[in-house]
Amino acid sequence: MTTHVLIACSKTKSIPASNDLIWKAKTSIKSWEKAWSNQSELVPAHELYNGRAFQQQMSLCQERKNFQPHILSAGAGLISKIDTMIPSYEATFLRNCGPMVSDWCLLPSGGIGKLELKPNDIVVSFAPSQYHRALLKDVDIEQISRQLVVPSTSPLASIASSTLPIHPRAKEVLGVADVDLNTAFLETYLTNGVEGFENLVSACNDLPPIIKRRRVDDDELLELVSKLKQHKTLESLVRYLRDELKVAASVERISHARKIASDD
Repeated sequence: MTTHVLIACSKTKSIPASNDLIWKAKTSIKSWEKAWSNQSELVPAHELYNGRAFQQQMSLCQERKNFQPHILSAGAGLISKIDTMIPSYEATFLRNCGPMVSDWCLLPSGGIGKLELKPNDIVVSFAPSQYHRALLKDVDIEQISRQLVVPSTSPLASIASSTLPIHPRAKEVLGVADVDLNTAFLETYLTNGVEGFENLVSACNDLPPIIKRRRVDDDELLELVSKLKQHKTLESLVRYLRDELKVAASVERISHARKIASDD
């Protein structure tokens, strides 16, 4: 049995895109495919994407047996073989910056139909929601639905054979920022499978209640900071405002108010 892992590409790439492979408002699938096929500078797909999340997720798959990574690309389609030679490009699922999700499977590398699965294989993905929306529109998605495993929060959850429970406070237990959450989810699955997510939900349920903080405008924040000059460091001031006064304000806003107060 092989577990096929669908990994989202990254915006950052090892070489710049040529001007005709930067998706613009007037770009069509046909013009994009023509420009794509005319490129002469090609690199292996797994070397083109050098974003941190992509590289980490690729490594997690490659260091384990029976896990095969594939790449979901907003400019290429489904790159089923990670050493496929492709050109650099700029395309996203944002309006006028890439294809509509309904056209994703028409991109140069095709869509989900390119996957070669055996009956007992599994397909799992923790890619951002826009990639899963594109997969949901793929004309061949039903071919893999019985083998598909995705988070319960995914647009694909309604058709997947299995969904993994996701608690809204999962990142607190995992100790990661939003940008690294999907990587942490993938590592959890590769290491402990479904049980890892069940344990994660249990740990989240044991967390203390979320502290409710009130929002303040800039004038009130400045007034508060001006009265708290005994806090000599920004860290001390931030902690007091958030933990003692239960104020919701970013470090940047607090730092800016502190500077104004000190100038006065």
